[in-house]
Amino acid sequence: MDAVTHRRVAEVARLPLASTTYWFESKEHLLTAALERAAERDIERLRAFLREPPGGAADPLGLVVGAILGWLLATYALVLEAARRPALRDVTTRWTEAYLEALKPLLAAAGSQDPLADAELLLAAGDGLLLEKLASGDASDLAPRLRRLARALVNG
Repeated sequence: MDAVTHRRVAEVARLPLASTTYWFESKEHLLTAALERAAERDIERLRAFLREPPGGAADPLGLVVGAILGWLLATYALVLEAARRPALRDVTTRWTEAYLEALKPLLAAAGSQDPLADAELLLAAGDGLLLEKLASGDASDLAPRLRRLARALVNG
């Protein structure tokens, strides 16, 4: 996020610098617009994923894990930045709520007694697991660990 500047965005977009400064008066506005766009795209991807799940809806916990992995990969750096920049928090809140709403029916179908609480725990645990995996350099067992946690939550 620190590398995002008006000059760099204009360079990558092959636009004059005045274009980015005209539309985005500050770096904060530039980051907020980028986060909003990323959230819109990812929420639509999530909705499409839920409409036409890979392999059908026979494995609700598999869909939960797939959705959470998508969330983690799409939002990690932006959510961290929102912790430092209050202007980004509204977008990350809406993005998180979209995932929670999508996960609730999947967890209910898997047998969860409290789908919202389980969804909140799974997203939080996923964040922590991803951080640990990024630090170790090996995220190969992230999905199986999330599945194990989801199964434990659903089974009580």
